Amino acid sequence: MQNLSERKKILFLSGIDFKEKSIQVIRKTPEYYASSGWNVDYIVARDNDAGGNYSYEKEINPEGVNVSRFYWPITKFRQMSNRYLKLIFSKIASLMVIFALALQGYKKIKSGNYDVVYGYELHGVLALTLIKPFLKNEKIVTRFQGTFLNEMLENKQWLRLLFNADLILALKVKSDLTIMTDDGTEGDKALKKIRGIDNLGNIKFWTNGVNVIEHSKWPDLSKDKIKIVSISRLVGWKRVDRCIKVVEQLVANGFTDFEYEIIGGGGLKEKLEQMVKSLSLEPYVKFSGALPHHEAVNRLKESQIFFSMYDSSNVGNPLLEAIRANKIIVTLNNGDTGSWIKHQINGLIYNPNDDFFEQAAQDIQNLVHNDMLREGMLKELNNTELKKLSTWCERLKNEECAVLELFN
Repeated sequence: MQNLSERKKILFLSGIDFKEKSIQVIRKTPEYYASSGWNVDYIVARDNDAGGNYSYEKEINPEGVNVSRFYWPITKFRQMSNRYLKLIFSKIASLMVIFALALQGYKKIKSGNYDVVYGYELHGVLALTLIKPFLKNEKIVTRFQGTFLNEMLENKQWLRLLFNADLILALKVKSDLTIMTDDGTEGDKALKKIRGIDNLGNIKFWTNGVNVIEHSKWPDLSKDKIKIVSISRLVGWKRVDRCIKVVEQLVANGFTDFEYEIIGGGGLKEKLEQMVKSLSLEPYVKFSGALPHHEAVNRLKESQIFFSMYDSSNVGNPLLEAIRANKIIVTLNNGDTGSWIKHQINGLIYNPNDDFFEQAAQDIQNLVHNDMLREGMLKELNNTELKKLSTWCERLKNEECAVLELFN
């Protein structure tokens, strides 16, 4: 199979650039193909919006990957203060990116013989659709990082669905292989609803990989403080404010021998800093900004408790890494999070509709002081790690095998 891959050539189309301080799969996917002997061309659009999550990310060209990069258009219009105009211009820019990706992709396939054309997320998939009539024998792969579409459908959010009509179109695109990330947003259910059971096609529903993280020992509480950490972009739906409210309750309960480190950058950083100041929590809360992934993982490794309280599913890579690092996880039961974390069995998980802050604070205090309860939960979490997690190499090898099977 490896010898076969060494003769293969793959073209990626993507509207989202590589990241150092956030989700790693964007970069790891083409890197893996290149390291496995594929010739890899990657056309990507980078969004340099000053308020976006690439404002603190440097440009990256993965080793062995031939990157052709261009930039999202009409940046100034997308920075307008009027919310509705900003949304309209963002949609216009998105359409322009799709057409630009398609044009560059068309030029590539006319000048080179590819075995696989790989549409990465909404923009890449729709661009691939536009050049489909010009493809010959190339195998088509569509790839999604998860989707909130099932949440929209279940909650009958019609206006939100209308605004995401392009996402619906992308999910309906027929391909030789569709890869949907199992990130807790129940993307498999969305595909079934959008495509219909009889038209699902060749789908792989996989969790992202997580490399092995060495487990650290619980500290001697007579000498060291408890370290709590959260890792996410500081944007609205990540709800770091909920984490701060749990910290507020811990302090109100008289439990102060801890430090909460907020790792991540984003538009809400200043607002969250002001919240911490207004609640007089500065002695207990530290903002570290966006860190390179390896450094964020090191901070996670050094901590004892991990917070994740998103509005939607919490099964992103930070939570998976917290499982791998064997940390006490405090999270919310939304999306598919409950299939990973069971309350007081391998973590702490709460109904997001409840006023859970006081209970969460009390449960955290109990765990800190009850060695038997804590050790039992960490043992169960280790079992979850062993049963449910794969490394990045294992995850991407499975993907490569699935792609190569298309040629049999």
